[in-house]
Amino acid sequence: MNMSTSVSVWLAALVTIGLISFVFKENFYYRIVESLYVGVSAGHAIVLGWGNIRNLAIRPLGEGNVAVIIPIILGLMLFTRYFEKWHRVSRIPTGFLMGLGAGLSMRGIVGSQIIEQIKACYVSLNSINNILIVVGTFAVLSYFFFTVEHDGFVGKSATLGRWFMMLCFGAAYGSTVTGRISLFVGRLQFLLGDWLGILQ
Repeated sequence: MNMSTSVSVWLAALVTIGLISFVFKENFYYRIVESLYVGVSAGHAIVLGWGNIRNLAIRPLGEGNVAVIIPIILGLMLFTRYFEKWHRVSRIPTGFLMGLGAGLSMRGIVGSQIIEQIKACYVSLNSINNILIVVGTFAVLSYFFFTVEHDGFVGKSATLGRWFMMLCFGAAYGSTVTGRISLFVGRLQFLLGDWLGILQ
């Protein structure tokens, strides 16, 4: 292990211990590491931002691509919010960004959460999994069907849908906890293996 690798391992280990120390209580060591993390993240964001400006604005302008003048002007208009006399101008690019974001998200929602889910229910009922998919989908939909009373068949279907949702939320929570535990185990393996050399 060379010197630079050793320094990076020690730095990563000290930062990891500082973050884990928050489990016991908030302390000065944790606040130092937290500030370091925020500072590095801010610096990284600034470098990436400058890279985007250079690659998406300055370089295309130098190559004669005048079409990038429009997004450059819209971007500069965002900074007028810091001047009291011109702060209303920033609403133009803000509205443009909101409209563009809403349009793109609506397209994604329709495609991924409506059309793809409808297509996913077109399965042949030749296995338990496919039957559970179809029954669970219609049961959950009936739970949110509020135009009729939830009694009789609709009530039983809504109750079944609620059970399906509880199972889904429980599985999602369990998956999240498992993922966090895996991250923690990975950090422990790093501390005990790469740093202290106890694990081989």
